[in-house]
Amino acid sequence: MNLPLNLSNQIKKLYIISFGVFIAQLAFSSMTPFLPDLLLDMGVTQNITTWSGLIYSANSLMFGIMAPIWGAISDRYGKKPMMARAGLVMGIIYFLMAGAKTPTQLLFLRALNGTFSGYIPAAITFIASVSTPDNLSYNLAIINAAAAVGTITGPLAGGITAKVMGIRKSIAFNGILLLIAGILPYITGIKDVKTEKPKSSMAKSIADTLKNRKLLIVYSVGIFVQAALMGILPAVTLLMHKISPENASLYTGLVFSITGISTAIASPFLGKAKYSASYLYRIGLAGSALLTALQGFAGSFLYLFVVRFLFGFFNAAVTIAGNVLIAKAGTAENQGSSFGVYNGLMSIGLVMGSMIGGFLGDSFGITFTFLGGGLMFLIAFVLSFLIKEEKEEGSF
Repeated sequence: MNLPLNLSNQIKKLYIISFGVFIAQLAFSSMTPFLPDLLLDMGVTQNITTWSGLIYSANSLMFGIMAPIWGAISDRYGKKPMMARAGLVMGIIYFLMAGAKTPTQLLFLRALNGTFSGYIPAAITFIASVSTPDNLSYNLAIINAAAAVGTITGPLAGGITAKVMGIRKSIAFNGILLLIAGILPYITGIKDVKTEKPKSSMAKSIADTLKNRKLLIVYSVGIFVQAALMGILPAVTLLMHKISPENASLYTGLVFSITGISTAIASPFLGKAKYSASYLYRIGLAGSALLTALQGFAGSFLYLFVVRFLFGFFNAAVTIAGNVLIAKAGTAENQGSSFGVYNGLMSIGLVMGSMIGGFLGDSFGITFTFLGGGLMFLIAFVLSFLIKEEKEEGSF
């Protein structure tokens, strides 16, 4: 019998899955900032910025292409195998990256990593599929909090392990973490919910997902959210160099970390909030729009630190409510495709945000990058009113 995640022993299993999400996110975020160091270790001295850009984008590009496919496969063969696939294969790839000798080898391995990545999206889909309507939001909130904590601690852990063990052994250590994350779903005892396998082909399942009006609206909102987040990402670092050049590195790390801390704090409480997901979504988008724009007027570290802290609360609402809306809008047999297509489409927002943010910053100044990010959140807020959510007893 497949028990929903609503009993005490099931909650314990939820936390085991969340621990897997935490260590997986820690592995991702502890290695990514230090990839240029690996290039330097290879002896690369020319075009290192170009190589870094290619290595970062190769992973994102392949993830965007493969996410809908892995989602459709999960609808046919289960969500837990997708978590195992991502964790175990990426763990092996991390070991191979630790031994890479040339930038070309690293580029290939990063593309391969993107092809098989998706542990956290798979975990979100898995938890959504085994949750009941009355605990769906709380369960997804715990997953979101675990990912946020991993994001916070990752760069610090990566810096420490790279200093103590060296960059290559640090990457191999992260590979071990991913291998552990890959086997965790199978020691929880939680079974995949048995649903009727889609009778159509994977291509048709993905196409049908794109015909779902409710999902398309959430996808559209998500693209603008992703664009806003990616557009201001480099601007935060540049702004800190302008505010306090002598402490830029330290302060940049702090203002990024504080957002993750407030996201982790807010997530469990938002998961228990007695509001509809669409209402919470709009509140999160409105607050994010205002606070993103306000970041552009920062004149001190303390100002930006406080605004980024508040931003984390609203960002948590957007993430949790968005995942709940996707879970509710899709059908049970195509839930993997629903989340897979969403994650694939987010690459559009990534590219769009980077281009718009860069253009605004170079043309009009860094303040306009944040104003542009706020505008994209505002567009997402307006689009969110098109979401028509069915009221369910016990939903938040």
